Formats: sequence, structure tokens, C-alpha cells
Amino acid sequence: TAMAFRTRMMVALALLAVSHVACFQTGPTGMFLQSAKRNELLVSSIQHRLPSSRSMRSAPIAAVVMQEEAPPLERFIGCLPYALPLSDTFEWGHFLFDKFPLLAVPFVPLFPIIRLLQAPFVSFAIFLALFSFVTRNPSFSRFIRFNTLQAIYLDIVLIFPQLIGSVNRGGSVPTDLAEIGSNTVFYAIMGAILYSIFTNASGKTPNEIPLISESVDMQMPF
Repeated sequence: TAMAFRTRMMVALALLAVSHVACFQTGPTGMFLQSAKRNELLVSSIQHRLPSSRSMRSAPIAAVVMQEEAPPLERFIGCLPYALPLSDTFEWGHFLFDKFPLLAVPFVPLFPIIRLLQAPFVSFAIFLALFSFVTRNPSFSRFIRFNTLQAIYLDIVLIFPQLIGSVNRGGSVPTDLAEIGSNTVFYAIMGAILYSIFTNASGKTPNEIPLISESVDMQMPF
């Protein structure tokens, strides 16, 4: 419903703002930055004895962590949160599916999950649960927390085209332009989801999505 969408939008933006503020205060990032300053002073003090320390200093801790391959179970779990943006992205491909019905065939096994997540307040409840109990829970590995937060960010990104689409319910935007916009949203988000899933399957962290992955890295340095 429209009220559920507005509620989800406000809560999502509030959570995003709170997470950015907490990132630079008393959260894990604040401790990480303090530790980084101490490490930099230590490296500077021994630089004349260890010439190779410059290269070590220039390598972010997060980058070192993300080079490790995740075990198979974590790879599978890391893919699950992307069902959330997938369920919201599918509707943006309706122009493509109308012209090329065979494009929808690979998604047929996912239809029950998509229908479940599109039920009233289901995806909203999962959204809050993932943000509250997974992304901030240190008992989960960074690999799982990174993928969970990235999936949440991809879902938040979809709020903006949904707002534009709600304005166009009266058909004020020409059909050709609406089709281009809808297809662009579908290509962008679906491409990011597929990239993340295939990268997870290889055991690597999918940290190459422009802007989105950078924001996740800022919130989750380790």
C-alpha cells in the first residue's frame, strides 16, 4: 500500500542517516580510526629501519580482510539478503518481459519467494531485521555483514525510482521515456545483484559496485 511504502521509505532513510552518524562517533569505525592513527605513528617511528613499511601502511585493513576467501556456507548465506532488492527490482523489468517473455524463465523458481517478499509488510519486516540484527552483529563474519548491508543499500536505492514512478501514475511521462527509465533501473540493480551473487560464489567480497560498495566499506572497515 501507499502508506506502507511511505513508512518504509522514512524508516530506511532514518536508518541510513543514523548509521552514518554512528559510523563516526562511538561505533566500531571510531575505534578503527583511533587505532589507525596509532598505527601510523608507530610505522613512522620505525620507517628508517623497515623500508617496506611504507607499502604496508598504504594497504587498508579492510582490503586485506576482503582478500580472504569465504567458506562455502558463508558464500551461500551472503547471497540470501539479495532476495530483498531482487523482489523489488523484478517489477521494473515488466517492459522487457512483455517483449521477451523468455527472459522471465530463469526467475520462475524464484516466483514464490518474490510473491512472499512483495506481501504487505513482509519485506519491510525483513529489512528491519537484517539491519538491526545482522549488519551490527559482530558474531557474523564481515563477509556476511558486508553483503547484508549492501543488499539493504540496493533496496534503499530503489526508493527513488519508486517515488518518480508514483508521480507518473497519471501517465504524465511519455511511454517511451517511462520504458527507458524502467529498463535502466532493472539493468542497474539486477546487474549489481548478479555481480554480487557470482562474486560471492567465488568466495570474494563484491566490493566493486560504484558508490554502494564504497558506502558499505565506510560503515564496515573490519
